[in-house]
Amino acid sequence: MKYYLFIILLLSSFILGDTTANVGLTLVDDDITLNTKITHSAEKGNWQTNYQTNYIYKRVDGKEKVNDLYFQVKQNYKLTDKSYALGVVQLDYDKLRPNYTLRTVLGAGYGYKLLKTDNWKISNEVSLAYLNSSSNELIVRNSLWISYIFSEKFNITNKLLYESGKDMYLKNETSLMYKLTDKVSLGVSNTYTDSVESKNIFTLNVGVKL
Repeated sequence: MKYYLFIILLLSSFILGDTTANVGLTLVDDDITLNTKITHSAEKGNWQTNYQTNYIYKRVDGKEKVNDLYFQVKQNYKLTDKSYALGVVQLDYDKLRPNYTLRTVLGAGYGYKLLKTDNWKISNEVSLAYLNSSSNELIVRNSLWISYIFSEKFNITNKLLYESGKDMYLKNETSLMYKLTDKVSLGVSNTYTDSVESKNIFTLNVGVKL
């Protein structure tokens, strides 16, 4: 299944058009860690649409340890120069999660750009959402996004997502990237997730702007 999902991710980058694709990979003997992410954003008037697809696979000593697929669509509507309303649809598939494999989220909320300078970008989003997983419940989501530009070619980004509920969900993505050209970047990334059980994925990355 992992190969089919990986092919779908690659094909979706061409279907979506103006996207950024990141492929992270580490190989140690027979162990493998794969982390692929495709993001797409488009603006029209006060509307902004964001897509994110993330697939993570890890095998250690010939045994499958992680097989996760994450997909999110977010629609923002500009209220002021710093604030916006948002709607979000999210799907999280975890093949190895006990009791259930799929959780879906449908929510709406408010976002605010806390800081925007030549070097810093910080924004936070709070939303109320309906979660379907092992049970159905109303949850609170909070997403904090921080980006710092060291230079024209060097930057670091951290995205933290927290979701309340019976099975609390936490996802923190950190990436340090160096731009080789306008289209290609190299770097490292670390993705930590906590949902029923915790996982930490570190990879060397190649980023391509399509």
